[in-house]
Parts: sequence; C-alpha cells; structure tokens
Amino acid sequence: MGLNNSQQGVVFLAISNGKIVRQFKEKTEKSVSRVNKVGREVHEEFYDSLTGFLKDITTKESEYGKFWVVKMEAEGKLFQIEFNYSGGYATSFLKALPNVALSTSFTISPKLTIDGDKKKSVLFINQHGAGVKHYFTRDTPNGMPDLNKIKVKGKDTWDDSDRMEFLENYVKDSIIPNIKSQLSDVTEEETPF
Repeated sequence: MGLNNSQQGVVFLAISNGKIVRQFKEKTEKSVSRVNKVGREVHEEFYDSLTGFLKDITTKESEYGKFWVVKMEAEGKLFQIEFNYSGGYATSFLKALPNVALSTSFTISPKLTIDGDKKKSVLFINQHGAGVKHYFTRDTPNGMPDLNKIKVKGKDTWDDSDRMEFLENYVKDSIIPNIKSQLSDVTEEETPF
C-alpha cells in the first residue's frame, strides 16, 4: 500500500495539521504551494495515512528541536516520517507501538481536532482491520510515569519529560531489538534497500 510515487530512494515525510505531508521542489499535479516561515515557497502533497512495515525508529535533534524519525517500508520504498518528540502524535504512536505485530504491515493515520483554542493531535494505528489499543494507559501504565504538574511563569502546566524519556528508553530496549530481529530473518535478496 503506502503512498504511491515512482521516485527512488527515501521518501521524506512530516505530519502537519492532521495530515502526512510530502514536500517537492517543484509543483506537482496534486501539490499545494505556500510560503514557509523562512519566506521560501514550498510545494506539498497531503495524505491521510501511510501503510507499511516498521524498519527503524530513532530520535534526532536539530536547530528546530528534537524529533522522532520513523522509517517504514511499503512496496519496495523506504518512507521516513518525522514528528515532534513530545506531543500528541508521538505519545499516541509510542503508547500503542508495543501492541503492534512488527512482522506485519500497519497503517498510521494522524488526526487533528480543534475545540475552541485547544488543538489535540493524535496518531492512530490500524492493523488487521482494527485499531491498535494503547499498551501504556492511565489504568495500566506498565511502568510509564505520570505527567508532572509544574509552574511555568506562574501558571500550572503538565510536564511530560519523564514520560518521554521512559518511552524513548522503551523503544531502544524493546522495540529496536524486535525490529532488528525481524530484519535479520529477511535474506539479502529479499531486502529492497
């Protein structure tokens, strides 16, 4: 399944406003053009979901902050999707990831809801025709720490630093070894990269 394109190599994606976004240097039939924050015109195509096999998940830091980098393979292509380290997309994805069967493909679908001045972003995972439930929940945290209430400039706010560190360590200790195990079961001839 996946996104359909004929371009070789890694296809870079992001998530914005509840959609998966791919940028192009030139206009395409389906692209929408806009001027970005640094005044450069960009051309973007928007997708509702991405279906494929998880091949890697890491974090990276840049001048724009810390991000999750998720690599998925679909139809012989490698897709790299990035989203903010902390926030609704990351949290919902990571909380459900332990319940994903890594040997089979799954679909990720971002969603953004706006209620007044509040935005809520989530990333749904669907596998075998059903939504994947969260492994880490409030009722069954499985070791995941609660949010911490702290004061920032005199206002109470919720800090997820401990939670995100826990989830990052869980990915490194439990998810990555499973991905590597799956990849080692595939022979050189079967690997499309």
